[in-house]
Amino acid sequence: MGSERPRVASRQTLYEGPFRVQLDDISDAGKTYRRAWVQHPGAVVLLPLLGEEVLLVRQYRHPTGEELLELPAGTLEPGERVEETARRELQEECGYLPQRLRLLLRAYAAPGYSSEVYHFFLAEDLVPSRLPGDEDEDIEVVRMPLREAQELARRGEMGDAKTALGLLLLP
Repeated sequence: MGSERPRVASRQTLYEGPFRVQLDDISDAGKTYRRAWVQHPGAVVLLPLLGEEVLLVRQYRHPTGEELLELPAGTLEPGERVEETARRELQEECGYLPQRLRLLLRAYAAPGYSSEVYHFFLAEDLVPSRLPGDEDEDIEVVRMPLREAQELARRGEMGDAKTALGLLLLP
């Protein structure tokens, strides 16, 4: 790699919603190329523990055509702190408010085509507290022994990468 970063010569927004799809023309060392990418505000991924159990959510994911078992997660809202997003998402998706949150990892979801950053939180000391969820979500909460969920992740039986990674962050 050269010492200078590539320069964005032009940018076109192809889609704007909860995230943006951008098309950039990039100049680098006398060459020009195009990159389409997703500009994303970031997300939280929660590992909510109730004793020796973890709370998971089962939901249909249209791009996959499948129902997936996942850790609760959600997108940051404008002006919202990451911890606020974590608390809100757990209340919306599982009906619990965490009294303790501990950041375990901050990592890009797919840096080849997205700016989305995952903030993985351990959520403990949960108290019942429900907020209304998104109207387009049909979520089933699944309680599972943490060790069983981790074993499913180790065997490659969790179809969602952020869920497998999150479960394997804990010893």
